[in-house]
Amino acid sequence: MKKSLIMTFALVWLCGIPHITCAATPFSDVPTKHWSYAAVNKLAAEGIIDGESTGEFQGEKALTRYEFAVLVSKAITKEDKVNAEQKALIDKLAREYEEELKGLGVRVKALEDKAGDIHFAGTARLRADAQTNGDTYDDQHVNLDLNFTYKVNPDWTFVVENEYQRKINDPSAGDSAGDNAIKDNDAINSETEQMYGMGPVAGAIVKGGRYGYKSAYGLVIDSKVTGAEVSFGNVVKTSISVGNTDGGTVGLIDNHKGIEADWGVTPDTNVRANFSQINIKRGNQNYYTVGFDTKIADNLVFAAAAAKSSNSGNNKAVFTELKYKEADSVVVGSSDIFVNYRKLPSNAIYYTTKDTEDRILDINFKGVRAGFDYVPMLNSKLTVWFMSGKDADTSLNQIKVYRGQLELYF
Repeated sequence: MKKSLIMTFALVWLCGIPHITCAATPFSDVPTKHWSYAAVNKLAAEGIIDGESTGEFQGEKALTRYEFAVLVSKAITKEDKVNAEQKALIDKLAREYEEELKGLGVRVKALEDKAGDIHFAGTARLRADAQTNGDTYDDQHVNLDLNFTYKVNPDWTFVVENEYQRKINDPSAGDSAGDNAIKDNDAINSETEQMYGMGPVAGAIVKGGRYGYKSAYGLVIDSKVTGAEVSFGNVVKTSISVGNTDGGTVGLIDNHKGIEADWGVTPDTNVRANFSQINIKRGNQNYYTVGFDTKIADNLVFAAAAAKSSNSGNNKAVFTELKYKEADSVVVGSSDIFVNYRKLPSNAIYYTTKDTEDRILDINFKGVRAGFDYVPMLNSKLTVWFMSGKDADTSLNQIKVYRGQLELYF
């Protein structure tokens, strides 16, 4: 296991280094399951983009990033004639293909590099989680997540994320499942979730500060790290992160070192691998993750991942998911349906005292989760799901949780 993972990371490292021939170009294919295809399909059906006449867009035909940029540039010329939903979709495509549009000499007003500009975005959420056989996972709250992006110069960006939250049944207290033991029922007045700078250095993208770190498919780690991260490569995207987490025990800090690789094997299949080493004050613990996701039919994606830690006993985790379609907040009426199975013993994964929200639901759980997402109006998403299973450590405790959630994006 260890030898094969080391060899995999060695190959991934070589392919991820800039200027190696496996690097992608603007002419590399975009995976056919990428959201861009549905977005361009919608704009073409509504007469905003005419790709058929030039032979550039033909349904499921794989396109390069350059070809997508050409289509997006056509849509941009009609922005003064589109409605709010169409404009939001065009802007999202423009952000995705910003570099290619620059190469075409297309000026996108919304993306103009202006040193000193501050961009603001956020999410408002209403959530109700309920457990049928206990209250460990009960969570009813309103939440406001605010993101500020400051353009220091055309290349470097400074990002700040602040989060505000209140319980519905106790407005004086912050809320997340399992959060009371940490916050001692104090209100979350303003929690700074992330604060970091990011920009290019020697062909790589460097990030420094406090930022979110999520290992492959979120199986082992989904937390905040204070430190630095370097990312490079295109076909094989590689990132190296070194820093400290909030710690697995109140008042302690855990040191984290991680390397992750994401390889687009085909336009429809990705392979991801992660190795993390964490010093938790009683010695180093190692965590290995490998997984893949693939399009197995039109609008149908299958993903699977497995993880193992150096802890002794019950130290293996697995995750599988089948998802039909994709709910996109800028496409009214879009939706998806999903079902997944996960087995996540405490010894197999890493979590800190700050791992709340959804993460607490993935600790010591073995069972299924099924549900759907739906976009009822522009810049929104409705989510409904249920999870049913047992605790993954002993299989003695039944766990049944239901969720209803509405998010608004701005």
